[in-house]
Amino acid sequence: MRGVPDTAGGLPRTLHAIPGQPIYRRAREKTQEMKPYYEEPGITIYHGDCREILPQLDRADLILTDPPYGINYRSNHNSSRRGKWAKWVRHENLPGIQGDDKPLDPEHLFVADKVVIFGGNYCSDKLPPSRCWIVWDKRDGIGPNNQADCEMAWTNLNKPSRIYRHLWSGLLRAGEENVSKSEKLHPHQKPLALCRFILQYADMPKGAVVVDPYCGCGSTLRAAKDMGFRAIRIDIEEKYCQKAATRMAQEVLDLS
Repeated sequence: MRGVPDTAGGLPRTLHAIPGQPIYRRAREKTQEMKPYYEEPGITIYHGDCREILPQLDRADLILTDPPYGINYRSNHNSSRRGKWAKWVRHENLPGIQGDDKPLDPEHLFVADKVVIFGGNYCSDKLPPSRCWIVWDKRDGIGPNNQADCEMAWTNLNKPSRIYRHLWSGLLRAGEENVSKSEKLHPHQKPLALCRFILQYADMPKGAVVVDPYCGCGSTLRAAKDMGFRAIRIDIEEKYCQKAATRMAQEVLDLS
């Protein structure tokens, strides 16, 4: 799929539905039974290549994912702060993720009625036009530095574009991921609060199936579980499957 794709119903031409059949269908018969890396009621984690696993899954209600952008990103945060900041120093220069050395082709991600893809600005020539982009404002009022002010997610939601403000700048992180509460688990980790916002904005009914084919440390999965959705996550790197499984095993206390 190259250039601006022809579209029908918001889907690239190569992804048109067969009349009378769902858009998401099995691309081939299973050659072997898939074994979950981790499983609990409503939650499944698969370790492997999502391009091989996705065609073997039943249709999802929502794809929400943050795939490799093809930018060969390497974190290079300052880990030598002194003075009052010294106690919050974290060695968070994590290695790059697998697949980030190749351009992103999102064709395999159109496997649900609703699709949200972070980094859509890196492959916009391969995506249909959209009225709904979600912009994550990472500054939330602080001044600029050498890091990005925002991140952008392409969606096929038939809703207005939205800006979501949540501070995320090196050691400055709001919410559950604040350095006083947790360490950074993935070089492209997304805040739980951002994932919850997107799930809510997508108008997903309780019990809907959310799939994240590039799940990293499991923020989407954790948010989906907390909000009562069924969720499937896939990642090609086992270390991140392990981190996601650990997060799933941590129960959220109801303080209401």
